[in-house]
Amino acid sequence: MALGLLVWAIMASLVSAYYYYSYNDLYQKTRVATIHVNLGINYGNGTIQWYNQTARSGDTLLEATLQVSEVYYETSAYGAFVKAINGANQPATKSWIWWKWNTQKSDWESGQVGCDAYILGDNETVYWYFEEVSPPTYVPSPPP
Repeated sequence: MALGLLVWAIMASLVSAYYYYSYNDLYQKTRVATIHVNLGINYGNGTIQWYNQTARSGDTLLEATLQVSEVYYETSAYGAFVKAINGANQPATKSWIWWKWNTQKSDWESGQVGCDAYILGDNETVYWYFEEVSPPTYVPSPPP
């Protein structure tokens, strides 16, 4: 009888430990901090869409864009290159370029890295524009 109780106690402890660690793992995965991002998409034809959304802390610009639109992109050694957003394809003379709003300068800055390498920050405003490749003549107006 003592042996049976000992086996029962060991098994109960193992099951409890399994559920404890499973619960903590799930808790950590679902407790991801969220950030707020303002994402604009300008199709170059007068149509502009703004998405004021939440994203997971650590999301890239590409991941946030994929959450709100259909994106066709190709990857290379230089990172992801967006070819189309919501069906707006890239002709030879135009390209999807992204900008970010610099709150200290109150001005737009063009993206210096690929959209798959740029990690978004909290309360950040980013903007996609379908613009002429050469020469780039467009600078977005301040965000709304």
